[in-house]
Amino acid sequence: MRALILLLAPLLAVAPPAHAQEATPLPASLPAEVAEAILARPDRFADLAADLIHGHGTGGAITPAAIDTAIAIDRAYLRTRALRPFHEADLDADGTLTTAEAAARAATLSAPGRARLLRQMTAADADADGTLSPTELRTHAEAEVARASRPLDEGLLRAAAAFDSNADGQTALAEITRAMDALATTD
Repeated sequence: MRALILLLAPLLAVAPPAHAQEATPLPASLPAEVAEAILARPDRFADLAADLIHGHGTGGAITPAAIDTAIAIDRAYLRTRALRPFHEADLDADGTLTTAEAAARAATLSAPGRARLLRQMTAADADADGTLSPTELRTHAEAEVARASRPLDEGLLRAAAAFDSNADGQTALAEITRAMDALATTD
């Protein structure tokens, strides 16, 4: 069934039958997997959009640029979280991490913390020279962002912009609420 929906989605987006528009009042520009996620849990999407608008919008609305900024902030947080153990171990603050520095920091940690730090250092040390360079740290951080972030979640955040029903360049919470209420009445 899902394969059939995915095959027919492009056709429905170009020329949906009148009853299909009434059954799913979602913008045709949404990627199929994003539309499917919204249809599965409209309440979750409404909460996500409300949090996005309240947290990153202004005046009860959000622009596509502000959505991109919110996503960039989330990614920056993930990079920072990935780098924190290494920065805590960089005793001379020179931007590189040596095995000796990691060992000194590891000695102050619990057994699981020690194991995690040394495992992460080994994984991030691409050239296996026992030192993490700024490039290796950056690469490790970006890999952690890719691992921790989900394209569908970012797609759902970006989907909020598709609900700009008055085409004023920003999506108001009321526009999301109207669309989700319309979706609820089609059930």
